[in-house]
Amino acid sequence: MHELSLAQGLLDQLTTLADSHGATTVLIVRLDVGRQAGIVVDSFCFGFDALKKNYATTKDASLELTDTEGTELILSQVEME
Repeated sequence: MHELSLAQGLLDQLTTLADSHGATTVLIVRLDVGRQAGIVVDSFCFGFDALKKNYATTKDASLELTDTEGTELILSQVEME
């Protein structure tokens, strides 16, 4: 499942980002998802929610997606504390 590996990659990136900023918790993750990116949004969200529990930093993170034109998946904003 392509979406599961994307979710895993995002979570890896988020934990690295939090560590580099001295944050202990990721609160909100905002992504721009291109309509032609080939991502099944429901599957991606399911994968993110299932995998985020494996990390203390992201276990309570919420995911906010914005539908955009194009083919890209862009991490647009992360709120941490």
